[in-house]
Amino acid sequence: MAFKPSLRSNNEEVDMELDIRPVMNLMVVLIPLLIASAEWVKLSIIEINVPPAKTAGVGSGESDQQQVKEKQLHLGLKIAIAHEGITIGNAVALLAGDNAEGPTVGLTADGKYDFAKLREKLIELKKKVLGKGFVDENRAVITASADIPYQTIIDVMDNLQTYKDAEGNVKPLFPEINFSKIMD
Repeated sequence: MAFKPSLRSNNEEVDMELDIRPVMNLMVVLIPLLIASAEWVKLSIIEINVPPAKTAGVGSGESDQQQVKEKQLHLGLKIAIAHEGITIGNAVALLAGDNAEGPTVGLTADGKYDFAKLREKLIELKKKVLGKGFVDENRAVITASADIPYQTIIDVMDNLQTYKDAEGNVKPLFPEINFSKIMD
């Protein structure tokens, strides 16, 4: 048995224009509301340099390159962040702080890191090594204990980037930043 449509149904086509005014009114109100209530976030990027990979090469040219590298002066600045404070040093020596036994920059009286003092020490160090022929005079390696907050590492990196000299000019401090890990 075939389907028989109802005789009462009226299938007339009605020509009607689509009214988009309510949708347009909604957009006119909604878009400014969303823009006004949006939270604007300023993102900044700190460039991190990856140390070059050590490859084993073959040939006599490699020994010449090694001799040239051995003759170059390396600063090897390392900044270690620990719970007691921040230590500045290199492979040869550590920069002494107020307490000869403790870190270079200790904690403040309220138990926070003293970033102003860290910046002062780094500026002093930069002025001493500037123009002395160090091939890595713009590089610093940051090491931190595993449970140091991420924001503390970022604050140290911010203090490593640039500084203002006496005339107010912005100069690079140690903009090439690498990471290392502390061996327990």
